[in-house]
Amino acid sequence: MTSNDEVRAARPQAPAPSRALLRARAEQQERKQQRATVERRSVVRGLVLLALVALGISVARAGFERVFVPGWWRHF
Repeated sequence: MTSNDEVRAARPQAPAPSRALLRARAEQQERKQQRATVERRSVVRGLVLLALVALGISVARAGFERVFVPGWWRHF
């Protein structure tokens, strides 16, 4: 039998997704989105905390009196 005479079967077709599968996919997508939101918030909180710690350390190293001289609020 030559390659031109071969009869090939059609490609297998995936079954249609069930309602339960579609619902599970939607729930999974929603959980992913919620986790991403929580992670984003925690990253922002961590960066703000890091910035405040760096600011506190730099003020402590320079000396509180040198950073906030008497009458500093009058400059605003």
